[in-house]
Amino acid sequence: MRNSFNLFFLSFLLPCLFFFSFPTSIFAQIQSQTPEGMIYIPEGYFEMGSSSLGSEDEGPSHFVYTSSYYIDQFEVSNADYEKFMLATGHPQPKYWEDERFNDPKSPVVGVNWSDAMAYARWLGRRLPSEAEWEKAARGTDGRAFPWGGKWDKGFFFYFVNIYGESDNYPYTAPVDYYKSGMSPFGVFNMAGNVWEWCQDWYQKEYYRYSPERNPEGPQTGRKKVLRGGSWANEIEGVRVTRRARNHPSIKNEIYGFRTVLPIK
Repeated sequence: MRNSFNLFFLSFLLPCLFFFSFPTSIFAQIQSQTPEGMIYIPEGYFEMGSSSLGSEDEGPSHFVYTSSYYIDQFEVSNADYEKFMLATGHPQPKYWEDERFNDPKSPVVGVNWSDAMAYARWLGRRLPSEAEWEKAARGTDGRAFPWGGKWDKGFFFYFVNIYGESDNYPYTAPVDYYKSGMSPFGVFNMAGNVWEWCQDWYQKEYYRYSPERNPEGPQTGRKKVLRGGSWANEIEGVRVTRRARNHPSIKNEIYGFRTVLPIK
């Protein structure tokens, strides 16, 4: 019990120490070194998973330490992906010609896990681990949605793209839309818009034995993890602890991705 309390206390204390104990020059240096279009996520503990909400595979709630890293502020857009295709000759995604999904500012969809990894490697990056993804989405206070509580922003969904048209978009929305719904670290669309491929293999009970520091998922598996929910989900389907999975070869209109750059 004492260890759990200590970890819980650390999850709040460490971010405070980071933001208030270091000289301003260090923050300036971090800002200057952050790659364009990415957000710096500091090392430290956060609460991962949920013991009370959703499916069994979301629990148990546990504290995880991650090393610092950079993550894309926005989902990879069609415009971003087109640069990759032109530079490498990589084939077009499914739905590339579909007017519902091919706006340059919308997230690229119709890409499988291997396509996403190929794009990430082209930039010298990789896909986020589940732990990295969830930390960037929820911060360190254990919230259920990137913006906080379920209805913190009221009943008009101008902070998340989910099922229906009351959020201004019946399908995918621009990757820089819904500023009001960004995560505590300033990352956009960590809930809704498109499910995002992660690097981890999926296992239902992985949280029961996953390592405390920098978990990377099971070594093997049949399906890869996706996070964040999409434009086709209801509000409960876009909680930050919600886990989805599918075969890495699958391409559909609700799957996209963003990349991570570890800090060595």
